[in-house]
Amino acid sequence: MISIIMPVKNEERHLEKLLDSIVSQSERDFELIAIDDHSTDKSFNILNSYSNKDSRIKLFKNPGKGIVSALQFAYTKTQGEYITRQDSDDIMPEKKLEILLSILKLNGSGVVATGKVQYFSDNELKDGFKKYETWLNHLCDTDSHYDQIFKECVLVSANWLMHRSDFDKIGAFNDAIYPEDYHLAFRCYEQGLKIISSKEVTHLWRDHQNRASRNLEEYQDQKFFPLKVLFFKKVFGTEDICLWGAGPTGKKLAKELIANNINFHWVTNNKKKIGKNIYGVDIYDLDSLKNKNNQRIIISVTQRGSLESIKNYLNEINFSEYYEF
Repeated sequence: MISIIMPVKNEERHLEKLLDSIVSQSERDFELIAIDDHSTDKSFNILNSYSNKDSRIKLFKNPGKGIVSALQFAYTKTQGEYITRQDSDDIMPEKKLEILLSILKLNGSGVVATGKVQYFSDNELKDGFKKYETWLNHLCDTDSHYDQIFKECVLVSANWLMHRSDFDKIGAFNDAIYPEDYHLAFRCYEQGLKIISSKEVTHLWRDHQNRASRNLEEYQDQKFFPLKVLFFKKVFGTEDICLWGAGPTGKKLAKELIANNINFHWVTNNKKKIGKNIYGVDIYDLDSLKNKNNQRIIISVTQRGSLESIKNYLNEINFSEYYEF
């Protein structure tokens, strides 16, 4: 059986369409653990109505508060061999569970199954979401999720399925921190779970003005440097690190590296910054990299079009390890 974990808070506008998509799944062997997180609209009544009609839907109220608390409580109520999560404002394609389950049955444990996404919106869909969708789906086409894990979250919060044993291995939601979806992706990476993707769309992702990721304080800093640096340190340690970029984001990342006691060689191609000392760290020109090609480079730049030229330069001087932050 598949256990679907779903926190719900004030989603009366979208909830019925989602629930209809769940009960209509081609894979019938599932349970939905719905946790009402103190909704003040009709969400609980809608959930209760569906629960009364379908015994696979099990409804509880969150004894704590917030998404992470709801996820943690929901997991204690699950009984399935397979675990996934669903957001209460999105939609499941009819064969979502069937497709993801087939990946796990074919490949066994140690695997996270995912698939492509398709954004849609209550209003006009912004270009940023379209670009993120294209980027995510390219990762699915190439099965290259971990290659770019430090750039953005590579695993959509409600578009994965894994064995319970693997979910327990990565700590379930026990130590989840915000953003909880990105944190889960990093824990899969750290524990060596392989991400295998369907080439079909398995998640219909709704954007709207009241999304948690738009409004909660925990999601406001879209760079998520504390989380990225935490796992970079866990995976690679603190030695032989270079930072490329001394603009606003580069300086913000530098402060996070310093806070984590990570020494780094700092470079930029901005002539105005070369030779300066910022936060107690000297900034060098690119020539200083030529005798450091055993090091890992963290790239933190926002100038449009600059990333490809940076990668080309690093390849020319035989740098093989670089990570976009």
